[in-house]
Amino acid sequence: MKIVKMLVICSLFLSMACSKDSNSEVYEYNQNNLTGTYSLKFLESKEVKTVDVNGFDVITTTKSKGDTFDATFAFAPSNTVVKNGSYRIVETITQGDQTRENSYIVILDNEATAYSVQASVNKLTIDGITYDVKDFKPTGFRLERSETTIEANGDKREFTEEMRFEK
Repeated sequence: MKIVKMLVICSLFLSMACSKDSNSEVYEYNQNNLTGTYSLKFLESKEVKTVDVNGFDVITTTKSKGDTFDATFAFAPSNTVVKNGSYRIVETITQGDQTRENSYIVILDNEATAYSVQASVNKLTIDGITYDVKDFKPTGFRLERSETTIEANGDKREFTEEMRFEK
């Protein structure tokens, strides 16, 4: 009888361990699910410029980080997003062994601009800039973008950006 009880307990344990995790449900990224107002909670970018100066590569790195966020993005069903509020950007510029830091406030005064959803490829274009949509959930999402450009003279620019939004 003890063996039967052990088998029942083991089978129950295994069935619970192998059951589908209810927290892993997928929330579909589409325009209807995007519609709403989100608070901007995180913004970081990095730009690396490599410029040829008399045969030497001069590399300038600019890192920007947002803080003190009080900004919202309201996505309407009409493909318009209204940006409102403010946040601060702290910018750190490094070239060689020299570093300079400055900061500025970004003010968004009910700025309306176009957006479009490309649901099949998880992309969102805001004001002509296309982002990859990551971790889309009922409570928020992340936007990421990355681009590299090379000029005809060989100068190079690498740029990455991430923003996080919460409802």
